Amino acid sequence: MQTRSQKALGMIALLLGLLVLGSSAVYAEPASATYKVTLQNLTKGQPLSPPVAATHQDGTHVFEVGKLATDQLAAIAQDGNEKPAFDLLNASGKATDVVDVGKPLTPSGKKVGDFSDTVTFMIKGAPGEKFSLATMLICTNDGFTGLDSVSLPASGSASFMLNSYDAGRENNTEKSVDIVDPCSALGPVKLTGDPNGNQDASVATNPAEAIKAHPGIKGGGDLTAADHGWTDPVAKVTIEQMGAAPTTAPTTGGSFTSSLFWAMLVGGLLLIAGLTLTFSTRRS
Repeated sequence: MQTRSQKALGMIALLLGLLVLGSSAVYAEPASATYKVTLQNLTKGQPLSPPVAATHQDGTHVFEVGKLATDQLAAIAQDGNEKPAFDLLNASGKATDVVDVGKPLTPSGKKVGDFSDTVTFMIKGAPGEKFSLATMLICTNDGFTGLDSVSLPASGSASFMLNSYDAGRENNTEKSVDIVDPCSALGPVKLTGDPNGNQDASVATNPAEAIKAHPGIKGGGDLTAADHGWTDPVAKVTIEQMGAAPTTAPTTGGSFTSSLFWAMLVGGLLLIAGLTLTFSTRRS
């Protein structure tokens, strides 16, 4: 014969099962949104390489001042090559969206063909997620600028002023042979010898140094402070939320789907246990 305590346990299990299943049914992913990002070059002497940008989880970093640059960031800072960083972020499983902007920026106030000092692109994310961006200061050995893990605006827009950094991978020779050729094509003046490629290994720092504030152009090689110099900030980023998409529960893949499966399984087992105990008590 079933005791009152068993009957009570049955009712508790029944209620818990219904509660878990009900919670699982109404759970939905946080609302996503589309953001318009505008990057503006503020320098007169530095073109910027095609930027890479991402929205991602907290704890993900594209660069950190005081720490060593990743090889992917170094590819941007030394060669203006954003592809390795794009691939890394895209495959990380921690990025909501990754954008290869695909076009460089000219110095402030200058236009070269279809390129200008400002670029605008769209990226998807959710309020509270982080945003990162990186781009090379083209007329440098391994200078770059960017944002690392800033919060997306919950509504409206937010603006950020970007400083210059040294990736710590090359000695700052400021020589044409050690600087990418687009410096001549997009920059304020043509460098002697261009196009002459870009040497990295022969001017590499050994060992690699930590990322730090860029010391600026000293004028010891083919660059001059008058033509290529700058003062921080070197760029401005504005992120504007364009509108949130409706919340929907995903149907395949991802950690949410896995959690939902286990919640429904636990809820179902509790429901079965509750029904079994309840009906057993009635028959007794």
